[in-house]
Amino acid sequence: MIGEALSPERLGKEFRRSLVIAGKDIRIYCLKPPVLLFGLIFPFFLFLSFYVGKKGPISEGIPGLVCISLFFASSNIAPAGMPFERMTKTFSRYLSAPISLTWMIFGKTLAGFAFGVLVSLLPLLFGVIGYGTAVTSPTLLVLALLVGGMCFSCMGTLVASMPTEMPGNVMTVLNFVRLPLLFMSGIFVPLADMPGWARGLAAISPLSYANDLLKRSTGNTGYYQWWLDLLVLLLYTLAFFTLAAWIFNASRRRS
Repeated sequence: MIGEALSPERLGKEFRRSLVIAGKDIRIYCLKPPVLLFGLIFPFFLFLSFYVGKKGPISEGIPGLVCISLFFASSNIAPAGMPFERMTKTFSRYLSAPISLTWMIFGKTLAGFAFGVLVSLLPLLFGVIGYGTAVTSPTLLVLALLVGGMCFSCMGTLVASMPTEMPGNVMTVLNFVRLPLLFMSGIFVPLADMPGWARGLAAISPLSYANDLLKRSTGNTGYYQWWLDLLVLLLYTLAFFTLAAWIFNASRRRS
């Protein structure tokens, strides 16, 4: 049984089914009001409210805007969709579908990942075309978007594991987590300018490392080593997804 579960053929089937779930979620939930508000509109106005009046060219703040958009958009899909599916009793259909619960969760995580990466390209193009933001390291830029997007999407999936049928409850908890991580991440105040205790808090936020990578990719000075940024983001991604899968599977066993 274990060999069958780990066979390339079985893994390929599960992955293709995950892609189908991801495509369905993107079609259905990308136009939901919470997703549009917190994935597209909120990051822009939040960034604008903090950056207006600051000295320095706007091009230097574009990496932060890209990071905020990636953060909010990637973590929105699962929290907006899973409670709604529980409320309409469609979530239980996955339990009888020919796909494991872990791979189903992976498919929903992929939806947030894809949506977040696509949305984050908009402020990036805005900066490159409108304000001359230079992409000095395309490799680091791609890595930041891919690894950061997956990390933030897994975080959203973890929050969506709450056993509730009310999307508003999940979004409230999600924002209770996201906003402190955002303000301690070094986007609005550079990490080098923070006192020691604040830098210690910033080290907890995965957003700090994604923002650091994005800054390096556009020619700005980073605070951490690029490999440390990637390593921490990967560890957070693994931890978020593993914990989310464990909670979902534990809830299924109890039901």
